[in-house]
Amino acid sequence: MPPSVSFSELIERCSDKVYNFAYRLAGNEQDARDLVQEAFSKALEHFDKYDKARPFEPWINRILKNIYLDGIRRYAHKHTISLDGPSPIESVAWENLIPGSDQTPAEVLDENDTNEMVQRALNMLPVEYRTAISLCDVEKFSYERIAQIVGCPIGTVRSRIHQGRLLMRKAFEQLQYGGKKDHVRN
Repeated sequence: MPPSVSFSELIERCSDKVYNFAYRLAGNEQDARDLVQEAFSKALEHFDKYDKARPFEPWINRILKNIYLDGIRRYAHKHTISLDGPSPIESVAWENLIPGSDQTPAEVLDENDTNEMVQRALNMLPVEYRTAISLCDVEKFSYERIAQIVGCPIGTVRSRIHQGRLLMRKAFEQLQYGGKKDHVRN
């Protein structure tokens, strides 16, 4: 890449792909926009550390992925509640406070939209598989680029993509045939 390329030009070139990756991780437009904004802000803040001899896209996507994972950790830490403890409402048991995962017939009909079904199945996967599949099958990155973004060997990337596709198929079938699980396990 020529050294004369500015930060704004780099952002302009990859903003759509970065947003698509953020959307696949977050699962909704608002969170994806927030992720992209924070990733671009962090990238600008640390642009002096960016090696201009290397591709920009893997670098910005790695920043985005790390922000996403940090957000998940912070949320889980703040929102952990022990179900062994007392319910916040004295006369109501925990199982009556936590909503069930049963779907209404209207929701089942709405899920016929293939794009929504794919996203929901993707959301059911553990984050390392969701990331690998999104970068490979949605963003069409090479295994080498994915390895750069997620910071692991190519063999691990290949394994995650293979295992993620199997889990994705299970997740899709669960959604298609009325499965009630929120996450798919390998």
